[in-house]
Amino acid sequence: MNRNSEAMKQLTERNAVKFVAKLSPWLAPMPSAYFVARSSITHLALPWPVAVIVAAIIETLGLATVHTALWLSDWNHTKRKVDPSAPTVIALALGAVYLVTTLGLIVALEVWPDLATYAPALFPLLAIVGTVNLALIANQERREAEVVTEKAERKTARKESRLRAETQRLDADLAQKDAEFAAQDGNAIGVPIMPMAKRGTYTEFISVQVARDGNGPMSAGEVVAQFGVPKRTAYNWISKYAAQSKPVPQAQEAAR
Repeated sequence: MNRNSEAMKQLTERNAVKFVAKLSPWLAPMPSAYFVARSSITHLALPWPVAVIVAAIIETLGLATVHTALWLSDWNHTKRKVDPSAPTVIALALGAVYLVTTLGLIVALEVWPDLATYAPALFPLLAIVGTVNLALIANQERREAEVVTEKAERKTARKESRLRAETQRLDADLAQKDAEFAAQDGNAIGVPIMPMAKRGTYTEFISVQVARDGNGPMSAGEVVAQFGVPKRTAYNWISKYAAQSKPVPQAQEAAR
């Protein structure tokens, strides 16, 4: 019981530490964001909604810049050699610009309020940092999407290659079995079967059959011997020809 309680206590402490570790990065920029917002209202005469937006920019843009830099760096360390590299230098430069701009706003608005008139010149730098961040994120997502697509295409190509190989193998097996069956049929009536390339066709059979109608239909053995087809094929040809050559009732009446 005591061991279970101790384990539960340790698990709770670890979860609490993880929660604090994930929460503190979001809280860390709040003091500087507060000072910038307060000073923007006092020294720049900004309305409080705009000052809140400025504070939100200070709060989130730094996190986004650091996240993008780490994301691109991780990509470069884990990517394959054939994959394109990510511009981590640009992401690191954005972080430096953000840091300098934020510190400049704090200094201009809090430490030396006389410099407040120059503070608005720093806001376009924050806009540039945000815009370039969006471009870096979009390009990185495109790189990852291209890699996923390329892997899917290669996987599909491998499947198609295996399918073609399997189909060829099955065709070869069927051809071998057909040759074995043909040989068995030929041996059954004492007539060797020709190779597939030398066998006669049904059209040739019809020509021969029409030419000898006066002598009656060909037997299966005669078809096998003359055209080199399996016995089952010979029976199929004979049945098919008989069905095709059977006169219709109108033709029989007209003949009378």
